Amino acid sequence: MGFKLAGIMFILMLAMGGGAYWYYTDTQERMRILAENNAKLEIAVQTQQQAIEQQKKDIAAVNAANDALNKEFQASRAEVDDLKGKFNKVSKVVGARDIGKQAIAFPKSIEKIITKGSNNVMRCFEILSGQPLTEKEANAEKPSQSNTMCPEIANPRLVTKP
Repeated sequence: MGFKLAGIMFILMLAMGGGAYWYYTDTQERMRILAENNAKLEIAVQTQQQAIEQQKKDIAAVNAANDALNKEFQASRAEVDDLKGKFNKVSKVVGARDIGKQAIAFPKSIEKIITKGSNNVMRCFEILSGQPLTEKEANAEKPSQSNTMCPEIANPRLVTKP
């Protein structure tokens, strides 16, 4: 009977030892998997943080570009308003300008003014398209020598900055 009891105890101890071994190896495997997942999550968090920082930088760059574009648009709008003002200017002697009436009354003068203005505008487009300044444009020292349609690009030496 002692051997039977010892055999049963031995088998019971083997079963308990096997269960403990299985529990230990299973727990170690789970811990390894959890550690790998944790490392992957940390990398994902770092990647997301970098992406968020890059998006913040991109947004700041877009906002800066948008601000610059708005300033250019405002300057362009001011130039358009200035040009409208030139056509709608009120003269104390003649009254409101009517270009049609003036063209009938002074055809040569108006033709000369319109031709000069058209040539100046076309030259502005040429310069904006990459054409270099002529020597006359680069060396203009008086407003009478300048291109009045786009003095900031055709005659940069004459443009005064506020």
